[in-house]
Amino acid sequence: MQEETPDKLRLRLESGAKAAQRRDMPVPGRFISKDVFSQAVHIARQYSVSVSISGGYPESERGQLCFHPSDDEPIFTGVWLEIRWNSRFSSLTHPELLGSLMGLGIDRSYFGDLIAGETTAHLYTLPEMAQQLVVEWSQAGKVPIEVCMLQEPPVLSLPKGTMEEFTAASLRLDVVLSGGMHISRARAADIIRQGLVMVAHQEETRIDRTLQAGDLISIRGHGRIRVCSIGGQSRKGRTYVRTECFLHGKNTR
Repeated sequence: MQEETPDKLRLRLESGAKAAQRRDMPVPGRFISKDVFSQAVHIARQYSVSVSISGGYPESERGQLCFHPSDDEPIFTGVWLEIRWNSRFSSLTHPELLGSLMGLGIDRSYFGDLIAGETTAHLYTLPEMAQQLVVEWSQAGKVPIEVCMLQEPPVLSLPKGTMEEFTAASLRLDVVLSGGMHISRARAADIIRQGLVMVAHQEETRIDRTLQAGDLISIRGHGRIRVCSIGGQSRKGRTYVRTECFLHGKNTR
């Protein structure tokens, strides 16, 4: 599976916005990660159209774009695939399934989220890719799989993260990241400055960004941390923080 370069992504977004302006109708497109949706919004404004995104379920990290006139509703064409395997004899993880999908050499922009469970997995994709995968995607590693297209959206069983509770000197991004990932504050600050961290799907390089309950922190190459709740203070004046962590090696999507 191939990732788009920034220039290729920009050209794709501009092409969709131009088409919606020229045709004066909704133009559904391919997928992007939600952290770059602000770029699509900026381009839509340049061409006096609107843009919407849908990943098939509210918590999705990737979504299908649709550029459309402001007075028209967006149109989304994404469909769900279900991937099955014989769980009595084999098990498959999210990295194993994604790795086999990447091995097919199809552009990443044709796919949304891959959600893996213990016995089945689900993939949100475009209709033309769904038809291709039903035929071509027959194995993940050494495990035979069966891929079928669903007529209705699945009832998703989303993975649960690991609950972490700790006290923090402040609600700064580097402090909370350090507590959630069990790394030093210096290491957390370094990860942030490298541009690897997003808060609410927006890149964040400020180590002193103040967080609040409900914020979602995405760490490229490591996973995600959701700030579930912020409590009172300990006797030493530290704040109680409760997070749900989806870190690689534990629970990932």
